[in-house]
Amino acid sequence: MSLALSEEKPQFERCSVHRTLQILSDPWSFLIMRELWFGLRRFDEFQTTLNIPRATLSNRLKSLLASGLLQQVPSRDGGRRKDYRFTDMGVDLYPVMLTLLRWGDVWMKGDEGVPLHLYHRNCGKRCHAEVVYSCCDTKVNARDVSYKDGPGAGMESVLDGPKTNRSSRPDKFTFPRACSVARTLQVMGDRWSFLLIRELFFGRHRFDVIQKQVGIASNILSNRIKQLIDFGIIEKSQYGKGSTWFEYHLTKSGLDLYSSFLAMMQWGDRWLSNEWGKPLMLVHNKCGQAFEAKVVCKLCRQPLLARDMAYKPGPGWDVQFGEDLLLERMRRS
Repeated sequence: MSLALSEEKPQFERCSVHRTLQILSDPWSFLIMRELWFGLRRFDEFQTTLNIPRATLSNRLKSLLASGLLQQVPSRDGGRRKDYRFTDMGVDLYPVMLTLLRWGDVWMKGDEGVPLHLYHRNCGKRCHAEVVYSCCDTKVNARDVSYKDGPGAGMESVLDGPKTNRSSRPDKFTFPRACSVARTLQVMGDRWSFLLIRELFFGRHRFDVIQKQVGIASNILSNRIKQLIDFGIIEKSQYGKGSTWFEYHLTKSGLDLYSSFLAMMQWGDRWLSNEWGKPLMLVHNKCGQAFEAKVVCKLCRQPLLARDMAYKPGPGWDVQFGEDLLLERMRRS
């Protein structure tokens, strides 16, 4: 698995996580989808709740429509108004959102507690998402997985995606409302950060190796490493006694991002593999079988679907804009 460069465009290993992140690397887009899962449907509802400029909101909605994640349908209120709805492709991103929310609840909740409680209608209990192996239904562990080339392994050019950059003020993504998804996106809300984490999961720990595999400029890589160290996601150690070189490894919180990593890979395999098929096959070392990741309710072990979920404010709930609007949607769910 090596990096090759063409004369026209850089070539990278085919990777479903990379493809997924090229669509989801802009936090505003993911927060719009979050509001859709909570029951908001219209342009003015998104703007009221998120308090973002109309031009920014319009740009993100157009991008989500073009990506095939959203569609417009006639409003239930009648007239010429259009509502935004998920396509099947968009609905299938819900497990990714749950894994990001779970990580934020565990590692970024602060003293005030979690902002939101999830309830699984199938079992009637408060819900905690868990990612399990499809082969044996046990909880996934990053240290117990090995990788093999799949039918779609190979090289490809970077896909044309939205030209959005990481915000210079990541705090603005949690300003509209306290949210564990938004807090997680503050930490790794751009594709470079998550691709760096991906390389660590693949066992690549040196700066030069990571730079070659990801195709990232050295100053950007240095910046992302510093950010992830500051957030406690990775740590560095000397590469050999007396060496001036360093290795980078995931901390406990970094390893816990494996659930989101697998959920993104699963979604990318399903929707973005095109004619090639999966670039990577996953094997559970303890049972020796290939597997797919499943996001299930920790209590009843059933797969978690957006239509089966209800929401209630938690102790850390804090809304700056559109509070009555969102709470009304929650009461209906």
